[in-house]
Amino acid sequence: MNFAEQAAVSSDRLVPLTDQLRLAVAAYLARFTGSSREHTESDLRCYLSWCAQRDLDPLAARRPHLELYIRWMQEVRDSSPRPCRGGSRSRQGSTGPVSSTA
Repeated sequence: MNFAEQAAVSSDRLVPLTDQLRLAVAAYLARFTGSSREHTESDLRCYLSWCAQRDLDPLAARRPHLELYIRWMQEVRDSSPRPCRGGSRSRQGSTGPVSSTA
């Protein structure tokens, strides 16, 4: 199942994806394979859901939005470090699909 199909059947709030966003997601995911791609898809679903819950266009997000998202991952969701995916696997130092230097 690809990212667009997973977003469409998510049990969480559905994330409306524009064509521009679909292209951006596809381009970003194209560099990953295997489990790295799966983890990145999960991170993106989490980020896109967070944006949708706040009526924020993910492509319009700026540094303050990304800092809020990272804080939400760390504090509100008590990130350790995979808040949006079940299971016990973790990646050290991961805060999600965004960089704090963006």
